[in-house]
Amino acid sequence: MIRQLTKRKTITIPSDVLKHVGSKPGDLFEIGDDGSRIILTPKVVGDRFTKKEWSKLETLVRERGKIYRSGARAKDHLKKLAK
Repeated sequence: MIRQLTKRKTITIPSDVLKHVGSKPGDLFEIGDDGSRIILTPKVVGDRFTKKEWSKLETLVRERGKIYRSGARAKDHLKKLAK
């Protein structure tokens, strides 16, 4: 399968290729090369809060609001509120 590099230096990755590796819109990739090939590696970014920060947040939430089991769920909720 061949794709052309656009003037904006983008390449569309076919959906069947993304499906095969289990990727979906919004996923992150590390981009690298080995001198002759471009290498895309799917990456998962974990929570950016420390355990201590999560503890403080959970205390605030218990006192004032909703408890989320992950940062992703909290972000989804905030996106819905912004709409």
